[in-house]
Amino acid sequence: MFMYKKMILPTDGSELSFVGVEEGLEAAKKFDIPVVAIYVIKPSSYSHGMMGQEMEGMNISTQEMLREGFVKQGENVLEKVKMKAEDIDVELKTKLTEGTPYDEITKLANEKDIIYMSSHGRSGLSSLFLGSTTDRVIKHTRCTVAVVRPKDDES
Repeated sequence: MFMYKKMILPTDGSELSFVGVEEGLEAAKKFDIPVVAIYVIKPSSYSHGMMGQEMEGMNISTQEMLREGFVKQGENVLEKVKMKAEDIDVELKTKLTEGTPYDEITKLANEKDIIYMSSHGRSGLSSLFLGSTTDRVIKHTRCTVAVVRPKDDES
């Protein structure tokens, strides 16, 4: 039987992404696989204004303050995942990083790993079949990717 070395659980903190997190944690428990939960901060989140417009005149301290807010948000999300893992006795490490989400997620994965993620995250169902991050992870990794779709009442 093929055994995965680790499971990677990406989350953006949205309810939809937690569908994948919760199902992934259950699978990790069942198959006794250690887990790495990852939260990725996009630098554009704090270096650009609303609707993607540059924040003219923004000084470094304002950008750093915004960045710190996103870091705190990521820490809170990962703490929530950690508590869920502890509740069901799953070995879990967390990773908070900055960059392009699909790139940071795929960097963590080796061929003998599995990425367990929701079909959609914060952007919701804006993409017809898969969220853009999920689609890019599938296209850019050599490991197995399990895509979890939300139940009808969760979308």
